[in-house]
Amino acid sequence: MKIKINRFLCLGAAVALMQSGVLYAMIQQHVSILRDGTDITLQSEPVDPHDFLRGDYVILRYAISNIEAGKISGTVPATDGPADVYVTVKEGDGGVWTFAGASWQELKDVPSGEVQLRGRTSSFANAAAYSPLRITYGIERYYVPEGQGRAIEAQQQERKIEAVIAVSSAGDAQIRALKDNGNVLYEEPIY
Repeated sequence: MKIKINRFLCLGAAVALMQSGVLYAMIQQHVSILRDGTDITLQSEPVDPHDFLRGDYVILRYAISNIEAGKISGTVPATDGPADVYVTVKEGDGGVWTFAGASWQELKDVPSGEVQLRGRTSSFANAAAYSPLRITYGIERYYVPEGQGRAIEAQQQERKIEAVIAVSSAGDAQIRALKDNGNVLYEEPIY
C-alpha cells in the first residue's frame, strides 16, 4: 500500500515539474524577445473589437497586415493553407517603420537598416497578384489594465497609436509598448 502511494506521489510530482517547465519555457521565450529583440515602431490602424469575455484589450492592425500577393517574392508554397511570410521593414519618416519587401522564404542576409518579421497567412492559393493577403504577426492584440481598453480605442479613432515592437533575430515579434504622440501609454514589463 505504501509503495503504491509513493508511486502516485512521484508520478504527480513529475507531472507538476513538467508543467512548470513548459510554463517557464513560454515565459522565457516572451522575455528573451523583449530583452534582446530589435525595437521597431509601427503605426497602428483603428479597429473596433467587441469581445467582453477576454478582459480589456486593444486590437491593433498595421499597414504591413495586408500585402498584395504580387509583392511577395520567392517560391510559393506547394499546398494551400497556413504559410509563413517573411516581411522586411525599414525605418521611415518620424521613426515609423514601413514595408520594404516580403518573401515566402526566410532571408538569410537581411539588408542593413532593415528588420525581418515572420508573419503567417491563412490561405493564398486563390489570391490574384494584386489581391491583398491578410498577414498576422502575433502582435495584433494587446491587453491593458481593466477599464482602459475603450479609452485607447477612442484615441485610435482620433489619431494613430504607435506600437513599439521587439523583434527577435528569428523574426518573432512582441509588443513592447504603446505610444500616443511619442508619449508611452503602456509598457510591457519583462517579467
